[in-house]
Amino acid sequence: MSERPAVESTPLPVAVSPPPVSGLPTLLAWVVRGYSWKSLVTLTLIVIVGSSVGYSWSDLVDANGVDGLLLGTWIWMTLMLCWRVTPRWDLLLLASGLAGGAVIEWWGTTTQLWTYFTRERPPLWILPAWPIAAISIDRMALFYSAAWQRVELRRGATPERAFRGIYWFCLPTFVAGMTWFLWPAIDKPASWAVVCIMLTVTLTPKDPRGDVMLFLAGSSLGVFLEYWGTSRQCWTYYTHQVPPPIAVVAHGFAALAFNRVAQAVARRFAVAAPALELPPLSEGAQSLEPLGASASAE
Repeated sequence: MSERPAVESTPLPVAVSPPPVSGLPTLLAWVVRGYSWKSLVTLTLIVIVGSSVGYSWSDLVDANGVDGLLLGTWIWMTLMLCWRVTPRWDLLLLASGLAGGAVIEWWGTTTQLWTYFTRERPPLWILPAWPIAAISIDRMALFYSAAWQRVELRRGATPERAFRGIYWFCLPTFVAGMTWFLWPAIDKPASWAVVCIMLTVTLTPKDPRGDVMLFLAGSSLGVFLEYWGTSRQCWTYYTHQVPPPIAVVAHGFAALAFNRVAQAVARRFAVAAPALELPPLSEGAQSLEPLGASASAE
């Protein structure tokens, strides 16, 4: 009696859930880990500097009460400044933001693209806001990068060409928009220099993913900074918009430019900087930890 051939059974399709990510902290836990004794030192310095600025220009402080939008914005930036403190890198960003902010304010106020209520060109009291914003935006970009990679762990990696596409859409569009915005002052040599700087920054991308995160972080903070400043008439643009959209995203571009300068100096002096370009997801669950380690390195 011949044997019947065995029938190969086909397993029923089973929905395969992604394996649990072991050793990867939740986003909240990762954020909390970013605060340390350095955060207390940073907070102390912020209080000292803020008190000094407030005392020196006390005559400009609004006596009508606390401005909720301004208070909330500064609390957020303070939380960012005290998070994942990297002293040597932060000092580079501070210097880059202060110098770059001074140039931006000098250019904008001397060409009268915007004016301050004090009519100063520029007012000295606005300059400390630039390095504070530069460091805050850098921290926000770190947060955005970590949050997006956790999304990728569940939905799959985002192709790098997607970030390159976003970069080459957003940056040239911004340069065109800002050139149109500054056109009334295009006859000034300072405006020529600004256009050249924008083109140089745009045409020298280093890390499209990190650049997009910085641009997004700066633009999102710029919404609150520009709305507060223009709605309270602290500064006024020649278009009288509250605020001009191009001024909002200009904070993202400025943050990118400040970061480029700080990165160049950091490479020259071997200073560790937080890595916005995250490792591939295929490297496993520990791929996010190098981001935290580099952000905490001195």
